Amino acid sequence: MSYTRLIIVWFCCLTTLSLAQVTSGTKPKLRYGDPGYVGARITFDCQSCALPDVIQGILVKAGIRFDFPDANQWQRVADTVVVQDEPWDAILNTVLARHQLEATWSELGRLVIARRMTPVATGPGKLGQLLTGLPAVPPSVVTLNTASRAIEAERFFKEGIGYFLLANPDDSRVALTRFAWATRIFDDVEYAGREASALYMLGAVFLDLGQPDKAREAFARARDFGQNAGNQRAVLLSEVGIAYLNLLAGQAPDVAQRAATAGLEFVQNLTARTNLSGRTLVDRELDALLATAAGRIFFRLGDIEAAYQAFEKGFEAFTALEDGARGAIENAVWLEQSALRLGRRTEAQRVIEAGRGIQRAARSTRLQIAFLAWMGVVYGETGDLKKAVELQREALSALRQSPDRALEIGLQWNLANTQAALRNYTDARQSYEAVLQLCEKDADPFWRDQVRSALVRLP
Repeated sequence: MSYTRLIIVWFCCLTTLSLAQVTSGTKPKLRYGDPGYVGARITFDCQSCALPDVIQGILVKAGIRFDFPDANQWQRVADTVVVQDEPWDAILNTVLARHQLEATWSELGRLVIARRMTPVATGPGKLGQLLTGLPAVPPSVVTLNTASRAIEAERFFKEGIGYFLLANPDDSRVALTRFAWATRIFDDVEYAGREASALYMLGAVFLDLGQPDKAREAFARARDFGQNAGNQRAVLLSEVGIAYLNLLAGQAPDVAQRAATAGLEFVQNLTARTNLSGRTLVDRELDALLATAAGRIFFRLGDIEAAYQAFEKGFEAFTALEDGARGAIENAVWLEQSALRLGRRTEAQRVIEAGRGIQRAARSTRLQIAFLAWMGVVYGETGDLKKAVELQREALSALRQSPDRALEIGLQWNLANTQAALRNYTDARQSYEAVLQLCEKDADPFWRDQVRSALVRLP
């Protein structure tokens, strides 16, 4: 009897041990989403790629099968991911959170990418009073789903750049609205990286329109959103913009020097290792703006050789763009002024003739006139206010042969600002009042508000 019990006990122990070994041997491996899971390390570089391509690139490198049913809706949304030897799951999580997406496993063992149903709060905060007084996003866009709204924001952003490049203040007013719409939508869908770029351009337009306080606020928010989303280009642009505004106020020259140096080095390093055509059009435009902005700081600091190098880079970058005439003309003026200060008169003559050639070759009479006046604006920024008035009057004279009310508003506004800078307050007042007369029947109060504020500031 005792022997029988011993056999039974031995058999039970053997069975338990075998089951434990089987259970241990068949324990499922951790996978993405499980607590404690850490993905294999990958190296990945995709700059301003379509979002579906970014996600596919990460998951292919990780060896993960996946489905992205709504990929077509996200083709026009771009992202940049550059990582070296990092866990793929951490990279994917960052991208998904940035675009309000999530990944779950299907019954077939595929990772399914879909829109997150419960929004996750990201980003450094709301937009405060920055967009107060600007038109609201069109109702037809507000009702779209997240992906479609993101696509519309991209469209508004690119339209804004198009208007900005026309170099006329009244067109910049339209650009301001487009960038405001893009900013609002990007903020709503929590696409912080693109929002940073939109905010920078919003600040650039505010600066164009003589609103430095608004420009500063836009630049500061662009910097914060850019840092949050890893958009180095937007961060550098914004820091250079803020530094330039501080420099105009006689503040922080050392900070301005560092910001300009960092901005120019970014563009030089990027173009040294990347073919210009390998980046998106928007990135190329922003890099050209960054080189030019860095040059303005160097010029004002008196580092003319560094300024010349920056403007040369800006001129090359804008000349390579199909619609880069505004920037090319601006850099030509700066290059001329820098070359003159460096004693390079032949070079100064060459570059300004190149700028004039670009101005005359503009595809329409309207653009030729706008660029002529814009050249005057840039001369004013270099300190040659008499040359600025001369070119702006020349532009107004040319406009009389082909009247254009919207263009005339911008030309009179530019002339008024330059006359005020020259302390020719009587003529400035007449030019501001000419703007009021041109827009008195408009339902849009933008220019009336601008002119009234300017008139109050006149002695």
